[in-house]
Amino acid sequence: MKKLAFLLSLSILAGCSYSNNSINFLPFRNKVFTIWQTDKIFYYDQDVNGEFLAESKTVTEDKLEKGQVLITQAGEKMVSSKSYRTDYYSTETVKPTKNGEMDSAYSPIKIRKNAKYNAFGEVTHDGETYMLVRQDKSNDILLVTGDGELYEHIGRMVDGRLAVLSAKFYVTPKDLRMVPVVNTRVETVGDSSGYGITFDGLSRDGYEMIFTYEEEGYDDEEIRFSVCDENIDIHGIQIDVFDVSEDKIEYMIR
Repeated sequence: MKKLAFLLSLSILAGCSYSNNSINFLPFRNKVFTIWQTDKIFYYDQDVNGEFLAESKTVTEDKLEKGQVLITQAGEKMVSSKSYRTDYYSTETVKPTKNGEMDSAYSPIKIRKNAKYNAFGEVTHDGETYMLVRQDKSNDILLVTGDGELYEHIGRMVDGRLAVLSAKFYVTPKDLRMVPVVNTRVETVGDSSGYGITFDGLSRDGYEMIFTYEEEGYDDEEIRFSVCDENIDIHGIQIDVFDVSEDKIEYMIR
């Protein structure tokens, strides 16, 4: 009996030792179980401010009017082309159409028309796709259909996935909807590219026309032609000169 009691004591001590070192298999089993019954979230690509890059465009602005008689003042551009990238950032929130409530025996959730609800991702649950919405840092996650209807169950985060609670919620009023609102901010980024030709008037003796050719990434180039030249070519841009003075030039681009 003493031997049996001794072995039983060792078993108890061993159990205490495992407990003190937090070694048990229950958390692992729980994790497998919760992941099995949760849904994967498609997160919107947002930064800390809730913004996400909605679109990027390369914008080109050209000033190249061919076949027309033009007059340009000294110091102004006759021809120009500029390209740059524009990024469009959006912040997507959801606005309730009216005040309301989601009620259940679990816990009522107040829906306030003027509150800010952030949309941070989507999930497919029981074959339907829902937008995931929550107010500020609330643990309660609302599931919203594409038509703005509230799903009758709410969600909670579990290891980066969505667990949908079994408690059923009743939405009042029944016509309460969550309407997406998108705010867009435009930002010009990166280095621009392009070129430009500026008419700089005449030389001091009045015998030459002076132009400046600019191109992104290169030093400005001064180009001169005789005032008697009626047809000039500046880096492939062919120009017919009709009249020129110290203050202006009359011309046509071919």
